[in-house]
Parts: sequence; C-alpha cells; structure tokens
Amino acid sequence: MPVPLIRPTAVAVYVFRCKVRSKYEFLQIRRSSKARSHHHTWQNVSGNIEPREIALQAALRELKEETNLTPIRMFQVECLEIFYCNVSDSLFLMPVFGVEVAPNAKIILNHEHTAHRWIPESQIDSAFMWRTQKEALHLLLDYLRHGSPAAQFLEIPLPL
Repeated sequence: MPVPLIRPTAVAVYVFRCKVRSKYEFLQIRRSSKARSHHHTWQNVSGNIEPREIALQAALRELKEETNLTPIRMFQVECLEIFYCNVSDSLFLMPVFGVEVAPNAKIILNHEHTAHRWIPESQIDSAFMWRTQKEALHLLLDYLRHGSPAAQFLEIPLPL
C-alpha cells in the first residue's frame, strides 16, 4: 500500500542580494490593507500553491507577481515553515526557497504591497517577526557561506 503524500499548501521565498565582501541583504515587502492577512507587516515573498501547480512553480509565480523580480540563482533551503493561522483555523506547510537577484534589480510591487526594504544580515533577528523566518534565514546564510554536501540536489537550474 503506497504511503499517502502530504502536499505543501504555500511557499516561502527569501529574496537576497550580495553586497560588498559577501555580505547579504534580504528583501522585505510591506503588506497592504488589500492583502488577505497580516496587514501592514513586513514579510518575505510568500503565497499559496494553486491547483495543478507545484511548489517551485508557485515560488516563481509569487516572486514575479509580488516583486516582478527575476532570479539569477535559486535553491531549496533545507527546512519547512509550518504556520498556523488562527483567523482561518488553517495550517500552512511551506517549502522554503532562496532566490538571489542582481544587486541593482528593480522591484515593482503589486497591489498587495506598499513598500519594500533591504535588511542587512546583521539585522535578521530584529527585522523579521516570526521564529520560522529567522530560522530559515540563518539556514540560508549558513548555506551561502559554507555550501552543503547536498548542494547538487538543492540548487535549481535556471532558467526554468
């Protein structure tokens, strides 16, 4: 008897750019009152996985819809974010992706967001509000600095 699969419901995408001397900055976008939830909070790119869509496709679609950015490098981060939303009594199971963009990439926000900012790696713990975000970012930084024996399985070849 096959083991039933648990399918992810949403994706978390951490957009970063490399500054001088291998210092990284991470993108936050401010949710508007038109967003579904968490109005006026600073968040990473994220969103639901649509029917007949896989997580990777959802990550790229959300990146394009929310920021109009094109990745120059993309990989899976070795963690999942699990988030319970008490308003909808829903549990979100999210694979995490790291996306590098050009240092001078132009951001064009959609109607769900009102502003963007770049957070230096030294301010991750104070600028990101959720424990799971901080954990994902620290894992991402560790991967960027030290790589992984699993890198060949985590790197996502571009363009898709």
